[in-house]
Amino acid sequence: MNLADLARQLASARAQASVLDAGFWLDSVTNVECGYRVQAQLAQLAGNDVRGWKVTALSPEQQRGYSATQPVAGALLGPYVHASPVTLSLARFVTPLLECEVAFVLGQDLPARTEPYGSEEIRAAIEAVVPAMEIADCRLPAEAPDLLKLADSMGNGAFIVGQPLKHWKMLDLSGLAVTLSHDGIEVEYGTSARILSNPLFAVIALANAQPLPTGGLKRGQFVTTGTCTTPIPPRPGHYVGHFGALGALALDIIP
Repeated sequence: MNLADLARQLASARAQASVLDAGFWLDSVTNVECGYRVQAQLAQLAGNDVRGWKVTALSPEQQRGYSATQPVAGALLGPYVHASPVTLSLARFVTPLLECEVAFVLGQDLPARTEPYGSEEIRAAIEAVVPAMEIADCRLPAEAPDLLKLADSMGNGAFIVGQPLKHWKMLDLSGLAVTLSHDGIEVEYGTSARILSNPLFAVIALANAQPLPTGGLKRGQFVTTGTCTTPIPPRPGHYVGHFGALGALALDIIP
């Protein structure tokens, strides 16, 4: 069996909300490149509809789990990206965790290149900023290696986006207060400063950590930068993520 077989099994596990027996595959994803090859296969199975990227491993400590020296990313595939408001069923997930995130919409391609991208180039390439939620999920056992989880779209279950704000440069992205409420009661509080002191820095880091699978960062894609709130297991009910001047978005969870 090869990495294409692994991709098919991961896609099947996602469709069935089941856990893949990782034992056979423990030694199959030996580096980031292998993980990205599986992601590329998953993208093909989803009609090559890559809507964006979730960046992770922003610190050297996290990167060691991937035997890497730079951030890594998971593809956000079209069938699992939703506009707010949306209703999703817990039955679609294995071990879901709900997170509030700041995401960016690219207004132009950012191809891999030798010369690093600077902050002003990245700012100019960003079309909008959006409030977002991710339901992180994993079709692998908790003890599976990080590289195998990277192959599994970096544990993405669903991605929910609010309204894009195009005039975002007036915002202080380093100081956004973020709250998550469930049926009108605040259950989590965080801040955008949790992401490298400013989530824009995560986009810069990812742009300079390529190549990525499926051609990398493209115009119109999202880059979501990590959770501003402590991840929580979602329960049935009405969730609202409040991002101050960036806006809000809603998610209803049913059994």
